[in-house]
Amino acid sequence: MLSVLIPTYNYNAFPLVTELHQQLVLENISFEIICFDDGSKASINKENEAINTLSYAVFKSLETNIGRSAIRNLLAKTAQYNWLLFLDADVKPANKNFIKTYISCCKERKHIFCGGILYEAYSEHKKLLRYSYGKKHEEIAIAIRKQRPDKYFFTANFLIHKKAFNTVLFDEQLTKYGYEDLIFAKEIEKSSCKIVQIENEIYHLGIDSNESFVNKTAMALRNLNFLLKQNQLSFSDTNLTRAYFKLKRFKLTFLLNFNWKNVAIQSNSLVVFNAFRLSYLHQILKNSK
Repeated sequence: MLSVLIPTYNYNAFPLVTELHQQLVLENISFEIICFDDGSKASINKENEAINTLSYAVFKSLETNIGRSAIRNLLAKTAQYNWLLFLDADVKPANKNFIKTYISCCKERKHIFCGGILYEAYSEHKKLLRYSYGKKHEEIAIAIRKQRPDKYFFTANFLIHKKAFNTVLFDEQLTKYGYEDLIFAKEIEKSSCKIVQIENEIYHLGIDSNESFVNKTAMALRNLNFLLKQNQLSFSDTNLTRAYFKLKRFKLTFLLNFNWKNVAIQSNSLVVFNAFRLSYLHQILKNSK
C-alpha cells in the first residue's frame, strides 16, 4: 500500500526510520521504507546500515552522487507500492498519528497531500538564519497554506500516488540545492493533479550554520539563474526576482553592488540575508549576460 521514500546525504536517518517503522507496524498495512544515500560515502552510513535490520526497510548507499532530483525519481522507480510518501532525512513526525493521517488520505489518486513543516524553538537555533528563515517562510499555518497550496508545497513532506508522480517527476537537470520544490509544484499545476494542504507536520531538524546556509543559498540562486535562462521560471514566479526587477525598474540596482555575504554569515537578520540574496542574484545576472 505505502512506500516511504527517504533520500539522504551524510545524515543519520535511522532514528527517523525507526519512528516511522513503529507507526507503520501499528497500522497493520503493507509497507516498505526505502532510504538511499546519494553517494556521500560518509562514515555515518554505518549507522544507516541498521535500517536493513528492520522488517520491510532497506538502506542503500549509491556509488556516485546523482543529485537531489534524480535520487527522488530513483526512489519512486524502486518503490513497489502505489502510494509514495516522500520525507527528507533530517525531519521527524510531529505526532504519533503521522502515518495514520496519511493513510486516511489514500483515496484520491489525483491529489497530492502536503503535510507542512514546523521548527522546534531550541535556544541554540534561535541565533541562526536557517531557523529564522524557516519560521517565517516555511512554518505556515494551515489556513494560509490552504489559500496558496502550490506556494507552500515542500518536498520534505508529501504524499503522492505513483501514477500522478510519473506524470510530473523531478527535473533531473537540477542536481544541486534550490528551487526543485517550486519546479515540481509548477509541473503539478500543468497536470490534472491537485495539491491539498493538510495538518500533518514534520519538524525540520537539520538547522545549518549561517555559513552553510548562505553557501547553500548561493547555490540555489545559481539554480534560479539556470531556470530563468531555460524559461522554466519567469521573473514573476518568486518574491526575490519580483523585488529585483522592481529595483531595476527604478534604476536602483547600484545599491546591490556591495557584497553582503560575510555580513549575512555574521548576522541573524533576515533583512541582511535578503540583501545578500538580491546582491548575489544581481552579480549572477550581470556575469551571465
